[in-house]
Amino acid sequence: MFQNFFSDYLIKLQETNQQWWKDLEQGKATISTPLSEAMQELTIEDATQLIESASKQPAAMLDVQMKWWAQQLEIWQRVALHNNREQVVPKESGDRRFEDQAWQDEAFYSFIKQSYLLFSKTYLDTIENVEGLDAKAKERLSFFSRQKLNALSPSNFIATNPELLKLTLEQNGENLLAGLTQFQQDIEASSDVLKIRMTNTEAFQIGDHIANTPGDVVYKNELFELIQYRPLTDKVKSTPLLIVPPFINKYYILDLRDKNSLVRWLVEQGHTVFMMSWRNPSAMQSHVEFGDYVTSGVVKAVTAIESITGKDQINAAGYCIGGTVLASTVAYYAAKRMKKRIKSASFFTTLLDFSQPGEVGAYINDTIIRAIETQNNALGYMDGRSLSVTFSLLRENSLYWNYYIDNYLKGKAPVDFDLLYWNSDSTNVAAATHNFLLRELYLENKLIKDKGVKIGGVWIDLNKIRIPSYFISTKEDHIALWQGTYRGAMQTGGNKTFVLGESGHIAGIVNHPDKEKYGYWTNSSLEESAEEWLATSEHNNGSWWLHWNEWLEQFRDDELQEPFPTGNQDYQTLGPAPGQYVLQTLPINEDQETAKTRDKEQTE
Repeated sequence: MFQNFFSDYLIKLQETNQQWWKDLEQGKATISTPLSEAMQELTIEDATQLIESASKQPAAMLDVQMKWWAQQLEIWQRVALHNNREQVVPKESGDRRFEDQAWQDEAFYSFIKQSYLLFSKTYLDTIENVEGLDAKAKERLSFFSRQKLNALSPSNFIATNPELLKLTLEQNGENLLAGLTQFQQDIEASSDVLKIRMTNTEAFQIGDHIANTPGDVVYKNELFELIQYRPLTDKVKSTPLLIVPPFINKYYILDLRDKNSLVRWLVEQGHTVFMMSWRNPSAMQSHVEFGDYVTSGVVKAVTAIESITGKDQINAAGYCIGGTVLASTVAYYAAKRMKKRIKSASFFTTLLDFSQPGEVGAYINDTIIRAIETQNNALGYMDGRSLSVTFSLLRENSLYWNYYIDNYLKGKAPVDFDLLYWNSDSTNVAAATHNFLLRELYLENKLIKDKGVKIGGVWIDLNKIRIPSYFISTKEDHIALWQGTYRGAMQTGGNKTFVLGESGHIAGIVNHPDKEKYGYWTNSSLEESAEEWLATSEHNNGSWWLHWNEWLEQFRDDELQEPFPTGNQDYQTLGPAPGQYVLQTLPINEDQETAKTRDKEQTE
């Protein structure tokens, strides 16, 4: 039985390798890219600097080796005496790789696990404690070393994972055959880096199971579609609300299933909600710049809402980089000395000051950015699949390798999960826009500088923002560190409210009150530092949505009113939500002529 399995497995493995080489010949797979070469060059430079710094402190390095050897001997002794209950190097809180009881009870696996954890800790501690090493080089070495160490975890291999070995023997290897089939499918759907499926991509239909809050597209240009949601209450609040989602993802993260939809909940509270649905760019949009998302994006949306509702001011909210676009728009209005068209601005996990970008900072240096710019300019966009994997690898054990084990080694079918479906529905970023984000914002942090960023012919200044602002960040956010978003909030003018939610970048924001899952911290004053703010803040149970909705109440007239009409003569309905742009699929290594044909087909 097992012999037949291995025969079938080797045949499938050979088929996978042959397909990879075929893709390589056709240009669908690459061994070397400007980015991979830059990463290799930078890694060698950093490693050389580490070795040189370590060589100047031999006593300290000898001490590290002696401590490692002493602890390794202690592991040997405890395993030999069957004393596995007390771990020499306990696993970190939240590390779920070694939960199977065999990792502790069986001497062989206990030794492997503890030796691996000890080596990993020693390796990373050595990098952290070497004196004279450049801070940025230390940050990169720590990050990429952690990536390699976790990739080599014994939990990722059948022979050294007791749970996987037992499962494989019990199923006569059928789990590996099922996993290999999924692996082949994922390779075909990936770009230059393997993108592992996190969920069943056939489980949801956009506009049916998710993104199904009733609404209509009332405006469309080459950059976005504007959705106006239909009222679900007899009376509505007098000030409409525009939501600016990130253009690096699709908007429906805020409109998932009914009990996971911020949009539906807001409409149920009497808000008239408008949503921007960004186009998924191809090579034909390579020229689209960050400033276009302001002048041809938010500015156009505000004008349309004013015309439809008859109101000369609206409330607006921006999520992640969408919040950065919103802040830039408000600053643009101020620089143009235009009337105050946005009454209040809310920012969800939004970076304005990019000096503290978190672990993504490992990629923020001139060498890597120049390589990414070269790739972007050649392709016309940053491939959304690669971008998605990059963000997943910021939390590699919980957002990458766990799915690798479940899908390919255990052969499990991915679960049905709306949030993970959205996470897998990647979007590209236009070359000019992505280059601007990396160099002008992340690397040079120009948004907070005087005459740092020019949009629509004028220099913008965040301090010229004078409208009330609401900032919501999340404590465990690994994409936009809350300490960094706090620093950004301090860069704006006007009255500011800062709120800190529990959980992370997505789950902490998509936090429906009915779930009673995550709470939040508030503080009536803004302290000089984020840490001081948190130390004097008050924890609240329940969703921050309730707190935000109460905050928004001050920006409407006293009386509720009849619902606004859907569109008007100038902005007629173009079709039902969710529109067409959200349905655009990712282009795969196409030239501009092919992109032009595909764009025409998908937008007609």
